[in-house]
Amino acid sequence: MLSYRHAFHAGNHADILKHCTLTLILGSLLKKEKPFTIFDTHGGAGIYRLDFEGLLHTGEAGSGILKLLDYAKKNPPPAALETYLSLAEKYVGSGLYPGSPEISRAMLRSQDKIFVAELHNTEIAVLKGNMSGKNSLFRLGHQQQDPSLTIRHESGFSLLASSLPPHVKRGLILMDPSYETASDYQDPIRALGQAARKWETAIIALWYPLLSHRQGELDNMLCQVAEGFSLACRHNGDRRVLTAELRIASPESESAPRLHGSGMMVLNSPYQLDQQLGEVLPYLQEALAPKAGGWEVRAWSC
Repeated sequence: MLSYRHAFHAGNHADILKHCTLTLILGSLLKKEKPFTIFDTHGGAGIYRLDFEGLLHTGEAGSGILKLLDYAKKNPPPAALETYLSLAEKYVGSGLYPGSPEISRAMLRSQDKIFVAELHNTEIAVLKGNMSGKNSLFRLGHQQQDPSLTIRHESGFSLLASSLPPHVKRGLILMDPSYETASDYQDPIRALGQAARKWETAIIALWYPLLSHRQGELDNMLCQVAEGFSLACRHNGDRRVLTAELRIASPESESAPRLHGSGMMVLNSPYQLDQQLGEVLPYLQEALAPKAGGWEVRAWSC
């Protein structure tokens, strides 16, 4: 089933967690001159219009990125959040919000490579249009040219199966399925287990929703993804794993929205990412849901 369109939810609290985590991981990779490769398995449209009728109807950008940027004008953000806020502010100023492919393109260098998959027939056309040529509106850093970008009209799981390991061994896999169906809680287990075996050094970042009616499936997925990663890396010493969650409401509250929060599981977590998120998440919770929200960061070695 391919009914999900992220344009209705762009810039919401889940995007904020996912994209600020992405900027922190990219920042870590950019500390070295060596090139790296990114696989973005669910690219969506790449860039979203904040005046889209569906997004105005849900109000999720208004209670998400627009609320956060307004809060940041009066309350200095932690240093770890500044890259994300700086980039988001530039796009919002043009009535847009950048998805993960555009954030990557804005931050990467000409020696880096991005592979983006999108299966939705409507979204793939929009993605290609948004990402064609040199349409990136803003750039962070010092790059003079856009990174190499390849867009595939296929399942992100298929992209990983056919493309790993990449020629350039440093890099990141970003995965954020829509979690519409039960298979969306099973496919990451297989795909990321295989990815960890083929590309042992990859940072793997998996976004997941906090939905009360799917809690059992979610717990099973996270447990099996972590177990598969541990088995794949058992001969290579300790590897860092973390989970970071941001909640905008208590799941027990009768007024809680269906999606009351979200999380990121990061395998081969970069050094100090847990500390950075430990500074960022309390700020986000205070900005977006000061009374009803919450946050948590857990890190361990396996």
